[in-house]
Amino acid sequence: MGIKVLILDDEKLERVLIRKGYDWENNGFEIICEAGSGQEALESMRICPPDIVLTDINMPNMNGLQFVAKALEEFKDRNIKFVIITGYRDFEYARQAVKLGVEDFLLKPIDIENLESTITKLKEEILKSEEERRAVNQLKESLNRNMNIVKESFLQRLVENRVSEQEGINKLKMYGYQSLIDQSICCNIHLEYRQEINEEKKLKLGKDVVALIEEIELKPVVSFVHYLGNVILYFSNEDYELLLRNMELLESEINSLLLMPVNIGISNVHIGFEGIHKAFTESEKALNARIILGQNRCIRYEDYLKYKKNIDLSDLDWEDFIFSVQNCLESKVEDYVELYMQRIWESGNMDLQWLKFMTVYILTKGELTLHKLGKTLTNLESLKNFSELIDSIDSIEHMKEVIINSLQAIMDFHKKTRPKKGNQVIEQALEVINQYLYDPQLSLAFVASKIYTSDSYLSRVFKQEMKESLISYITKKRMEESIRLLNTTDLKVYEIAERVGIKDPHYFSICFKKHVGVTIKEYRKPKEL
Repeated sequence: MGIKVLILDDEKLERVLIRKGYDWENNGFEIICEAGSGQEALESMRICPPDIVLTDINMPNMNGLQFVAKALEEFKDRNIKFVIITGYRDFEYARQAVKLGVEDFLLKPIDIENLESTITKLKEEILKSEEERRAVNQLKESLNRNMNIVKESFLQRLVENRVSEQEGINKLKMYGYQSLIDQSICCNIHLEYRQEINEEKKLKLGKDVVALIEEIELKPVVSFVHYLGNVILYFSNEDYELLLRNMELLESEINSLLLMPVNIGISNVHIGFEGIHKAFTESEKALNARIILGQNRCIRYEDYLKYKKNIDLSDLDWEDFIFSVQNCLESKVEDYVELYMQRIWESGNMDLQWLKFMTVYILTKGELTLHKLGKTLTNLESLKNFSELIDSIDSIEHMKEVIINSLQAIMDFHKKTRPKKGNQVIEQALEVINQYLYDPQLSLAFVASKIYTSDSYLSRVFKQEMKESLISYITKKRMEESIRLLNTTDLKVYEIAERVGIKDPHYFSICFKKHVGVTIKEYRKPKEL
């Protein structure tokens, strides 16, 4: 489609001469209207705004300058080019036209060469402006895409408690999510994907669910697709009973749209920054009950708690259990299963539904080791029909068999993906260190807990791979930042110590001298020229 042109002149002959005197179409123009009055031109512009307007100046009722003034006011958001056609050579007309922002003048009788020169120049300006506008829009779209990636990365880490409180609060405010600090409820939407659906298709379906949520105007504070495929929603300051009804409606809508089973885990109401992670954890636990309760339903955390009762598991070290599964310590895992089954026997509860639930409970602990690799239980070939496997449990002996076989399948998977296990641990540890480098809580134990490994194992592997201890590495990175701050700021020593995550200024000074070789005072002395 060409550059759109409107011709305004109260004399029909003049309009015909302009239209016939130049080959508009073959030169990239399209005459969309020939108007005989300013009012007629304005009405046409409201239907189809032109890019260029050629207007006579001497017309009854509304002259050319009055028309231009009205058009500029009404269409101020569109970059329309106005050219005055006149037989008048009066300076006052020219002065008023320039003041209005008219692009050029053409004198009657029209000289076709002058007309061509003027409109060709305007066409080039319009095309250049359009190209610049497209470039700006593309840049904005690119920035928005990148911002969305950064935002989703933050949300993934936030809900899994992999963000320091200070960073979390700052970014929640920056993204406009600060209401979650006052109150948060997490709704975790789980789609029962068919085995053949790949990761790209899962992401597409997740985005479809987010679009549906926007369409039915539920208005969560946060909505994003978790890397495991679930859609995570956070609400704040919502009526809980109304939210439950809305989630039931959403479950029905998603089921009708995607024609696949869907369950929604719903947390209790939480307050404070820590409550954001607690709400997510509760929503995940609520979803665990779907194996027992069946598909296509909303499950509250309270529903989950009804099944997890009458059993004392306080003597089970779940962190060590997870570490043992991840590192394929089979005999140790078997010991944990024996202890777990002993507690099941001691509870005296042999209700099949409860036994199925407790099977899911321990297996989802083991599943956490798969999450680090972006996998779930149903991604393993032998567990792809996990729901049917759980549903088939008919005795406590069968329950134990399912637990042992499933945990073995998880460990077998880890064995296949662990040729560079040491390097994987180091990569994960470095990621945690970089994320929490300036957090005073950062320590060997802190890093080990974040990557589900033991202090001693992490210490040994880190020293072996990095040729220095983990604490030495952290101190070195902090000293590098302190040197930068000393060189670029006037901060006091205690302020720099706080910035790099060291609470004690005296200890900071000792570390600095050990790392740099001079005291802070000596380092800050003006250098001799």
